[in-house]
Amino acid sequence: LWGRILGVQKDYFIAQCWNDDIFDRKYFYSTDTITWLQLPEITEEELKDISQIYSRFIGDPSYEYQLPNPNQPQEKEPINEEKRLSGVIKMINYDVEIIPRGSYYQDRLKKIHFNYKFKGLSEKEMIDLTSYFHFRSGFKLSLDTIEDRIDIDQSIDIFDNIEKDKPDGTWSLQVEHGGSTITLKSLLWPGYFFFHTPRTAMRQCKFGSMYNGYGIKNVNLGIML
Repeated sequence: LWGRILGVQKDYFIAQCWNDDIFDRKYFYSTDTITWLQLPEITEEELKDISQIYSRFIGDPSYEYQLPNPNQPQEKEPINEEKRLSGVIKMINYDVEIIPRGSYYQDRLKKIHFNYKFKGLSEKEMIDLTSYFHFRSGFKLSLDTIEDRIDIDQSIDIFDNIEKDKPDGTWSLQVEHGGSTITLKSLLWPGYFFFHTPRTAMRQCKFGSMYNGYGIKNVNLGIML
């Protein structure tokens, strides 16, 4: 389950699946958790249009949003809510989906794998934002990256670090259960949260995330902070 996007009439429940490529995911939605439909792929141009919609989701996949076209006299082709749903999921994943450092690694063929030997972050690492990475493809090591990470490991330092996310304060970190669990909440996309508990003699290492919100980006975050 990827999460839930709240609508005026109905809510959308979102599920995801993938094969070998973790970044080549398919998404399915349902308003009743019984009937599931696959979300369509969208173009980069459609994604730009979707990013300009700030109203609540209605809960009707066929509902159309009419978009203005400032450079042309005629209006653009409308975007239906099904496509908007697909675009918002894509934006949330890119902006705020995160993982702890070391939970994934890259082999010599540049293929990314889940690290089944990952035991979790230490108590010191858990409260440090540099221990969390954006879970998205396209990261490349640079001089700035190497200077920022003293103990860089090219097999696991394979994603963008969230510590430099702008504006400062975009992440809210909380320590819970006597220091055994941390949660990270995004103020950029209210409704996204991440949790992590390291492995102990009594429990397995766990981490994960979910979105449960209106599917609206907080464009006023810089002013609020």
